[in-house]
Amino acid sequence: MTKDILVLTATLGNRKSLKYAVESVKHIGKDRVHHVIITPESQLAKISSIYPDIECIAEPENCLGIYGALNYGFKKYGKDYKYFTFINDDDFWLDDFSKLINLACSEDYDVIYGKTRYVNINRIKIDSQACSSRLQDFIPLLKSGIVLMTQQAALIKNELFYKIGGFDESYKLVADTKLWALASMMNIKSKYINIEAAAYTINKGHQLSSDHDLQKSEHKRLLDEIGAHSRFGAALCFRLTNIPLYLSRILRFKGYIRKPATGRIKQAITAILPWPLQRYILNKYFLFDIAPTAHIGLSFIYPKFLRMAEGASIGHFNVAINLDSIEMGKNCIIGRSNWITGFPTGTDSRHFAHDKNRCSELIMGDESSITKSHHIDCTNTVSIGEFAAIGGYNTQILTHSVDMYECRQDSHPITIGKYSLVATRSIITGGAKLPNYSVLCAGAYLGKHYEQEWMMYGGVPAKPIKEIPKTAKRFSRTSGYIY
Repeated sequence: MTKDILVLTATLGNRKSLKYAVESVKHIGKDRVHHVIITPESQLAKISSIYPDIECIAEPENCLGIYGALNYGFKKYGKDYKYFTFINDDDFWLDDFSKLINLACSEDYDVIYGKTRYVNINRIKIDSQACSSRLQDFIPLLKSGIVLMTQQAALIKNELFYKIGGFDESYKLVADTKLWALASMMNIKSKYINIEAAAYTINKGHQLSSDHDLQKSEHKRLLDEIGAHSRFGAALCFRLTNIPLYLSRILRFKGYIRKPATGRIKQAITAILPWPLQRYILNKYFLFDIAPTAHIGLSFIYPKFLRMAEGASIGHFNVAINLDSIEMGKNCIIGRSNWITGFPTGTDSRHFAHDKNRCSELIMGDESSITKSHHIDCTNTVSIGEFAAIGGYNTQILTHSVDMYECRQDSHPITIGKYSLVATRSIITGGAKLPNYSVLCAGAYLGKHYEQEWMMYGGVPAKPIKEIPKTAKRFSRTSGYIY
């Protein structure tokens, strides 16, 4: 299938949320989009190593902020693609963005857009953007203080982008707003789809007062430059169209001004409640994201944030505390009597303070599993790929240790590739990677980053010992659980 859409992400490389932007574009765009990350030269090697499947380029030395980087990327690659868009490193696409892509690949519009969802730092929805199908009202609405659309959920045809001249780099915050304003004044063919297509992350204290003032002054400058005109009733019509959204805002308490429930006593009481009530409290008051068909047994599971997809389950007598997050994909299983811990970020502790990019998290792909009586230290990220398993008993996964040379605690992520198996009583330490379609034999020690797939690793220290035939049915199963 032809790649019709170019997606750019300009980043300084210091936001942990970049991975969610990358994953969403890869998952939803599939083979119909080409994603390019633009970053300063000093960050290029690091970003390229983290995302080897994404094209990463250095921004020009004389680049003027994010819009300069985006102009550079669109001009460098744009002639080969029908549509452009960009996604910030703290935003991500939603599943319905595929509808914009489908329309772009089958129809001929100059601008295609949907709505943006506002989420908190844990990607939980807190609000939805008010929007309208009347793109020609963009400027009258902006004059009334309303931004009709945002770039997260929009595609623009390359011909229109070039005709406008790209982003005005003299603006620091609203060059994309100017782009849409100028487009709305032209005789173009636009299409609005009433869906939430992308998410914009709102962090606590996300906008400095100085940025707010600058944005306000840039909006005023923009309106002065383009000779903004009013249209009688534009704002009223917009608000009437969005009455259902305004009512929902009134009737619910916005997530980003709520704080999750804390305290061991509250956690302990919640943990022994009947599951339907427990799930309700965990979602509403602890701000977790647990699907209706997910389940937790008699366990103490309290990371800062927990996401459990459909069919995910956690058995009895597990403890998961002192880490940023646990994310379980569809039908994931955590068995019985596992100890999952870490060292959360955002503390005043001197421990791991030198590592600004560390994230204390356990990420489990769809249909993956952790069986019984394992110890998993998530001081840094532990990633278990889809259909992979930590099998048997008493495996230790340890992401942190003492750096003898620097005389300080240090940590490194651990990756277990998709469909791989870690057999009983293994030890895995920070920086290790077990490749896709591989086995770590019982009692082995893995402390190294390997890349060779379809391989059995064993010994102390572990090394490749035997190839695995690609006909082995375990590595092509469609259900994670094996009977």
